[in-house]
Amino acid sequence: MNNKFAVGIDIGGSHLAIAIVDVQKKEIVKDTKLHFDIDSKQDALPILESIVAAVKETLNAFNQPILGIGVSIPGPLDYENGISKIFNCNKYDSLFGADIKNYLYTHLTEYIDNPSKIVFMNDAACFTLGEAWINNWTTNNVTAVTLGTGIGSGFMSDGKIVVNGDNTPPNDEVFNLPFKNKRAEDWLGSEWFLNAYQDTFKDRIENVKVIADKANTSNEARQIFQSFGTNLGDFLSPILRGFKTEYLILGGSIAKSYPLFIETLKDSINNTMLHIHISEETEDSAILGAVQKLSIDYNELVTNKRLSSQFLMPINIQDDEVDSQGYEIYPSFEINEGVINQGFKSLAKELSTLKSVVIDGYLGVYWDEFMLSLTSELKLLGVNSIAFAASAAFKDSEEVDDMIAPFLGGDDPVFGKMFTGELSDFYNTDKLNNINEDDNVLSIIYGSGASLSNWDSKIVYVDIPKNEIQYRSRSGALLNIGAQEIVSPKPQYKRMFFVDWIALNKHKADLINRIDYIVDGQFSDDVSWTTGNTLRHGLDEMSQNVFRPRPWFASGVWGGQWIKDKIDGLQKDIINYAWSFELIAPENGIVLSHNKTRLEVSFDVLQYHDNNAILGAAAETFGFDFPIRFNFLDTYDGDNLSVQCHPTPEYVRDNFGDKFTQDETYYILDAEPGAEVYLGFKEGVKKEEFHNALLESHEKAKKMDVDKYVQKFIAKKHDLFLIPRGTIHCSGIDNMVLEISTTKYLYTFKMYDWMRLDLDGSPRPLNIQRGMDNVNFDCIGDKVQEEYISKETIIDEGIGYKTKRLSMHSKHFYELFRFEFNDEIEINTNNQCHILNLVEGSKIKVITGEKSMIIQYAETFVIPAKTKQYKMINLGSSEAKVIQSNVKNEFCSTRL
Repeated sequence: MNNKFAVGIDIGGSHLAIAIVDVQKKEIVKDTKLHFDIDSKQDALPILESIVAAVKETLNAFNQPILGIGVSIPGPLDYENGISKIFNCNKYDSLFGADIKNYLYTHLTEYIDNPSKIVFMNDAACFTLGEAWINNWTTNNVTAVTLGTGIGSGFMSDGKIVVNGDNTPPNDEVFNLPFKNKRAEDWLGSEWFLNAYQDTFKDRIENVKVIADKANTSNEARQIFQSFGTNLGDFLSPILRGFKTEYLILGGSIAKSYPLFIETLKDSINNTMLHIHISEETEDSAILGAVQKLSIDYNELVTNKRLSSQFLMPINIQDDEVDSQGYEIYPSFEINEGVINQGFKSLAKELSTLKSVVIDGYLGVYWDEFMLSLTSELKLLGVNSIAFAASAAFKDSEEVDDMIAPFLGGDDPVFGKMFTGELSDFYNTDKLNNINEDDNVLSIIYGSGASLSNWDSKIVYVDIPKNEIQYRSRSGALLNIGAQEIVSPKPQYKRMFFVDWIALNKHKADLINRIDYIVDGQFSDDVSWTTGNTLRHGLDEMSQNVFRPRPWFASGVWGGQWIKDKIDGLQKDIINYAWSFELIAPENGIVLSHNKTRLEVSFDVLQYHDNNAILGAAAETFGFDFPIRFNFLDTYDGDNLSVQCHPTPEYVRDNFGDKFTQDETYYILDAEPGAEVYLGFKEGVKKEEFHNALLESHEKAKKMDVDKYVQKFIAKKHDLFLIPRGTIHCSGIDNMVLEISTTKYLYTFKMYDWMRLDLDGSPRPLNIQRGMDNVNFDCIGDKVQEEYISKETIIDEGIGYKTKRLSMHSKHFYELFRFEFNDEIEINTNNQCHILNLVEGSKIKVITGEKSMIIQYAETFVIPAKTKQYKMINLGSSEAKVIQSNVKNEFCSTRL
């Protein structure tokens, strides 16, 4: 820390106490402590203005640089982000949902240069930390209790505040714990004293100090305090024992009268090993604790909120990208109407004339950073604003956990069940409806689900690509919806897949055609944005023209080197690339561009906007679900995939709550001589024998002879292996597989994984029993060659071109064709969406109406059903081959 001084603030119900603290000396600088009256029942703006004015007066008088600001404030609050959750408490109710941190920072930038230098902590916890700091209690278990209007609590162990500890009350708060058929606060707060006095003396007073003064001469008044001590001891005893408390600190206005109740308190606790310490000055301790919290957070500040070796997509198209001659990793669709803007400055200017704004968005937005950037730019425009976080109105995390528990699959590390609720189910409606605009300032409500509020305002939606969400998850900085604690990436992904994304997708589908502005929020300190009308016009254009989804790439334990060697622009300093998500609709994005500025939204936005234009005849069957996926599996100089199968449709519906299953094919885009694919059982293999071999391998950690049970076939370029549900299979080494499948992509039951660990060193979970429940033992012997390896048939031929049908299994609901041409070929969509990949040849031009796109080797592209007809022109020197897939006609206009 370059500066030795910091500001500490203790916010009470009627006043603020502010002081400069010498961090090194652990003391308040002499003559710097000031008090300011504050009306906690005012509107949000005057309360926040009062705090800012008080801080400025204190700092201007001190006139030296500071490290930052620590704030001690009663809860409930989202302390990490400085967002008020105070609701129906008869004080500071107008601040409910207010982003206090945001407001303080944007109005105090002349004193502090980073919002991370403003920290918040519960007043009781600040008091605890301050007392421990002063007394050097760094290795003990300390419990602190503040006694005043209510009862506050803080717990500390080994010098650190305990948050949601195993041996502390929920949320480390005692005020609402049950005690004598009421809440603890009903027995141990100032109101109890006033009621007891009235019952005894038949007189109503307004201050506990009156009772304390009277206790000097009145046994009846003294008895009130003695009863209080007994109640306090009875209540605290089990809490102190559970936490193994060594030091109990009492503070607050009532603690000043401790000689009147200390003996009955000790008798009730009956613990001679417990040290009871009475604070000399609760307010000072809270100020010191707030600054100590600032010091701790400053030293533990996490700055990396994106954990990936993959490059962030540039917000601007570079000149060398325009002239690229190879696979384009950031394909974009140039819009003809409207403008794509860049920067928070232009967004702030657009919103600056409004009285209120709703900013909704997807999981993964770092709302603190986004809102600080926006409100700072508004401030520079002379626009005062208050940001309110919709997250303040989330239901209690315990209630959310209970609600989603049936969908998380218990201890299963991979699988859950599709959430059947709505995003609104995560919210307390009364609380959300009590986040109200302040008419004297630009009011902004923000967060996932903000549009569920009752605000009649323009709607901004902030989208985040799924790959970036996962990179942010891996950094350990992302919370699930309504969660208070961050979990590790793998269980977090499971919850996102089965719960969060389901609720958010329903919400986005309902909202996308009503939004006024769309923002691409993936660019940490920058944004691109456009109007809702421009977005919808762009989607209309895309829905009748050729386009490419934006692919993304990931490493895997079995991954190879083909992608790394053949595709430029990727990070090369990694172990491998196992996958390219060419088109997996739930995970891919689409990129609109204008004047070299990019804006990405999720692929499913196309479906939500107009699924009939995209899917045509298949729209009735699949609704918003895009039916077919293309992705690469790279094992070049890599390893075998796991031996696996996929579930039946009935199993998917019953166990995972999903609509259809994962029927696959392996199209061999490239292969080394001798490359193989494992497919189907050998003749004579018995189910029980195979099952026992799998269990023995797993239980005894010994290799299994896969070749004894599963057939292998030589894999050559353009071969097609059919893998309907239940088929035992895996790709061998030295294949570059274009996996063409139904869009479902998680339902893989790994039954044997070659005794290897994942890239992070952890075991890869196997699903032996699930696999055995679904594996098809009719896929065996000669039947595999006959029914599970595709045959080619020419169905159309002309000068310089031919169209081949690739036979499929009857269980597949999609079909495959390959167009082979030297010059050009014209295709009708027949009211079907075509998904294609250039599997041979250097490049082609695809023309749809007045638009065209250059497609390079191995690139995946989409022709929407509404396009009706398209032309492909070979721009290379050798024959071009394009693989194409669409839904079979017999699966259209029927519900799966």
